[in-house]
Formats: sequence, C-alpha cells, structure tokens
Amino acid sequence: MGKGKPTPTKHKEMTNHAKPGWRYDYRLGDDCSIKHGFAFKGPLMTQVDDAKLPIVVNIVNFQYTGGFRFESTKVQRYTGDFPKEYILHPGNVLLVMTCQTPKGEILGIPARVPRDRQTYLHNQRMGLVQILDETSLDLGFLYYLFLSPSFNAHLFATATGAKILHSSPSRIENYRFDCPPLSTQRKIAAILSAYDDLIENNTRRIKILEEMAQALYREWFVQFRFPGHEKVKMVASPVGPIPQGWQMVKLGSVADVNALSVKNGDEPEYINYIDISSVSPGRIDKVEHLAYRDAPGRARRIVRHGDMIWSTVRPNRRSYSLILDPLPDLIVSTGFAVMSPRDVPCSYVYHALATEEFVGYLANHARGSAYPAVNGGDFEGADFLLPGPNVLADFHNVAGNILMQCHTLMQQNVNLRRTRDLLLPKLISGEIDVSNPEIS
Repeated sequence: MGKGKPTPTKHKEMTNHAKPGWRYDYRLGDDCSIKHGFAFKGPLMTQVDDAKLPIVVNIVNFQYTGGFRFESTKVQRYTGDFPKEYILHPGNVLLVMTCQTPKGEILGIPARVPRDRQTYLHNQRMGLVQILDETSLDLGFLYYLFLSPSFNAHLFATATGAKILHSSPSRIENYRFDCPPLSTQRKIAAILSAYDDLIENNTRRIKILEEMAQALYREWFVQFRFPGHEKVKMVASPVGPIPQGWQMVKLGSVADVNALSVKNGDEPEYINYIDISSVSPGRIDKVEHLAYRDAPGRARRIVRHGDMIWSTVRPNRRSYSLILDPLPDLIVSTGFAVMSPRDVPCSYVYHALATEEFVGYLANHARGSAYPAVNGGDFEGADFLLPGPNVLADFHNVAGNILMQCHTLMQQNVNLRRTRDLLLPKLISGEIDVSNPEIS
C-alpha cells in the first residue's frame, strides 16, 4: 500500500462521530459560485432620494452583525445605464469582498437583498452567491455559514493587502466545511432566522418610536407649536423670531464638552470601547471589551448616562449617539466630542444636535481636505435654542421615555444577536443535533 495520507473526507467518515448524510471537508465551490459585481461610475451616482432610481449597494450599507443598514447610512442611486444582469433580486445574498477594518470583521459578511419595491444593483467589491445545485445547498443556510467565525477566519487568512483587505470569488469558493444534509441545513436556517425575525421586529418598533420623538421635536421647537404656544408672544432673536422667554445661547453654556478623560496612572484594567467606525447615525453598532493595555491610544474619553457623542472627523457622516445606561468603564475615542448636558434634559440636547441644521453647521466649520474635522470649540460655540424650563420638562417626559424604550429594544437586539451568535457555530458544525424529526 502506498504511504499517501488519506483524504480528510475519508478520514472523517471513518470516525465514530460521522453523521449520516453529512459531507465532510466539503468545498463550497463544488455547488456554489460567487459572481463579481459591476464597476458603476461614481459621477453618475447621486444621494437624491428618488425612488425611481436604482440603489447601488455599497460596503458601507453592510453591518457587522449581518444584513443591510440602508436607513442609517448614505444611499447612492444610479442615474446612468448599466448591464441588466447586475440587477439584484429579492432574497439574493451578497458578500463583502473588500474592507478596511484592521481585523477583517466586515470581510465576508453577508446581507440579503430586501423584499421591497426598490431596485438594487450589484456593485463591485462584493460577491453574489449563486447556488449551482439546489438539491445540495440551501441559501438560507449559506447566509448563516458566512456569519460563522470559521468562514470569517478563512477569508481573513487568505486575504491580500495590508490596510485594505481583498478577497476573491475563488478564495470564497475554496472554503471547506462539514456540510449537513439539505433538510438539516433548512432546519438550522429556520432556527437562526427566528432570532433575526425578532431583531427585525424590534428594529421596526425602534424606527417608529424615533420618528415619533423627532416629529414631537419639530412640532415644538421648529414650528413652535408646543403646549400653550397660543398664549406666548414671538420676539426677535439673532436667528429669527422665537417664543418670549426662550433664549439663543451657545452650546457650551448648557453642556460640558469633553469633560472627563482617562488620566495617566488611573487607567482601568478593562474597558468597553467605542471607536468612530462603530457608530452610525443614532446607533452604537459595536462595543469592544478589551484590556486597557491593548486599547488604542485614542481610547481616552469617559462617557456617562445622558452624554451625547459626535464624531469630529467627517461630521457630515453623522456618527453620533446618545449614551443611556452605559456599560462599566465605557470609553470612547478621542475622535468623538462628548457633550454632557447641564440642567438641560439629555433628550432635548440629543434631538437638537441630531438635526440637519446642526450637521450643516459642523460641515461648514470642518477644516482639512482629506479628513475634514471640527474640534471641541466648534461644539461649544454652536448656537443653541434654550426653551423655558416647563416646556423642556414636558418634552423630556415624553421624549425621554421614548428614548429609553428604544434603548431597551436595542439591548434586546444585542442579547438576541449574542444568543444567535452563540448558537450559530454549534448548529453549523453539528455540535447541536437538529436531526430530530420533531424539529421542523
């Protein structure tokens, strides 16, 4: 007999742990292909919100936990002609093939094309998953396979590039794993998708609540139709007529900017860290728990309940969030300005600084070409409408409660994702057996 090493498939099939119907050391590309996207022209893209124009899917539209986040990122639409083969269909799965994150977290992350009335286009730097044999693979199962740590590790290990990581269709297709039977794949997908359905339901509720609070802010503090406004006279101010008794002040007079920082010699052993890349409009997408000695040098700003963080770099990207019930030793990057309200409800400060007018103010004061940025003084010097205390209290009674409801739902989503992510590798690997016929 020859001395050649037996193939992994034969070796695993001879073990006592082999499961009926499983294909061991299975190559993804045997029954699946990854298609490159099209290089849509930048000058023909627009951010104009015109539903008649197709949406070009971009890497920034993906979220670390899987899926798209079109509502909290910029959406680019295409005004030119393009090959029709790059029109995506509802339920299609796309993978990120290029990323700039240092640990490659977003590389290979999947997202499903929404089932709505929008037209979506398959952009370059992402791969379209195409199943060649539907009797062998289930697309729902593959979606969760692409979220598994082993798949992410494979792409990171085979990626090229230093600061910008690149994968390719062939590297994705060469991924090997233990593949369960089709019926088992579908059960695994059904179990994990139940968590995502709950997350999506919470996300819809959050959106409705946020829209309610924003509408209330506009009604009271932009249209000036607050309770009892009929009895209040409008008076002149530097920015136009405002209700009598209200004031135009500087933000620095009602909120401290960057009040607390980690001091040398007083560093905590462990921190929960938020970087700029982990924040989207009104959302903290990721908190990293790590030893302070391993944290980046910019991990210095201390935040407390009721603070608002705003990215000072490229403020037009609107990377901001309100901090509610923070984790212990929550630290944010020095790339954020931290506003700590004084005698003004955090709900009002948050909504006042989340307006398009405030974004425009920051954009107009940003300095630099490659990385336009503002500083703490720009925040302190911003004009700030200060209503009367009774109106502020009434607003906070409503908006503050809404924000806490949103925060509770967001924490539920964090827990649901954590549970899903704990189950995912165990289901994918077969450690948790779902072959019981009672599991449908």
